[in-house]
Amino acid sequence: MKLLSVPKEKRLSKQAVITLVNHTIFQFGNSLSLIFINLYLWRLTESLVVNGLFNLTAILSQAIATLVIGKIAKQKGHLVIYRYGIFLTALFYLCIVVTQENMVHYFMWFALLRGISQATYWLSYFTLAHEVSSNQNRHRYLGWNQVLMGLANLVGPAVAGVVISWHTELTGYVIVFSVAFIMFIIATIGSVRIEKVETHHKEYYMKYIGQIIKKRKGFGRSLFGWFIIGFPQGILMYIPPILLFTIFPNESFIGYMNVLFLSLSILASYIISRIANLESTKRYLYISAIGMLVSSMFLLSEISIWTVVLFMAIQSLFKPLQANTYAVYYFQWLDFIPLKENFRVESVVLREALINLGRGLGIVLFMVFSTEINPETIPWILVFVMAIQILIPSLAKKHN
Repeated sequence: MKLLSVPKEKRLSKQAVITLVNHTIFQFGNSLSLIFINLYLWRLTESLVVNGLFNLTAILSQAIATLVIGKIAKQKGHLVIYRYGIFLTALFYLCIVVTQENMVHYFMWFALLRGISQATYWLSYFTLAHEVSSNQNRHRYLGWNQVLMGLANLVGPAVAGVVISWHTELTGYVIVFSVAFIMFIIATIGSVRIEKVETHHKEYYMKYIGQIIKKRKGFGRSLFGWFIIGFPQGILMYIPPILLFTIFPNESFIGYMNVLFLSLSILASYIISRIANLESTKRYLYISAIGMLVSSMFLLSEISIWTVVLFMAIQSLFKPLQANTYAVYYFQWLDFIPLKENFRVESVVLREALINLGRGLGIVLFMVFSTEINPETIPWILVFVMAIQILIPSLAKKHN
């Protein structure tokens, strides 16, 4: 029992637990349909260009919307914006249910709505995550965040895959999107339990970012790190499920494979929540970068079920380590920069904007070099974006 005990300073507060639970409900709704949106578009168009444009538009609009919404969040309160984010996500799926196959004619508008809804939600959620955790228990909070998200992402696609396979044509997709809509309504109601933290700092301090970076150059380098981390994420949002579907065209199979990948992520996240510490930041970042690069090299031999599955399985083990470690390192800067925690919203805005710009550039790179399922170019693009991750540890300098 002593092995399983948690030191007092690492224990999560009641508000941290409530925030995690509500986020899990939201993520379950998201996971029911997230990977199947791209398959839905693929089934309707069989075009990587359409999928690429959809994801690129969503990501770039998310980056731009984050900058605008950040100011509103500072003035109105990020908890209000958090609820708007859940509502807009629910609206996105409701619109898919209403338009059904006609979605393909308006996919750019859907991408814009998705980008704005994601910007609204994730900006406020990451601000809440910093607010309800501390330097002592943030590794634990983010570890549990990954575990619960992994469980939601594990169950959701598996259930969705079964429902879709049980119905003919595209009926199953409509049912899944309808259930997702209901989950977001539940999350909106659950958000009422999260307490608002009063602050007297309503001014949006983004105009001081130049001066802050000048005084704390390490903070500026940490921002560039988010841009690099986003590079492969944009591609991985939609390419792996489509690759698997072209090799083995069965939605249930995609759902089951997702269960495997997320089980590995959950395992990795749980271990991180138990043993991770601030002192090993660089070591964790090097291990994760090398692991992600090695995973992509299997695709150089051939694109087949076993190489794609191996690539995604290894990614699933090392991605949580990189994401959690860098987030904890980045949030520590709020103890060292001018304005400190009063720059919390702005720091999340910068993180979200830069990581989404990186995701967008990754998709552009992919679309330039591979407009179809090309077994020659796809592996080399993935190896390139994974190799860039080796730069991340060098950007994580000691705080000063």
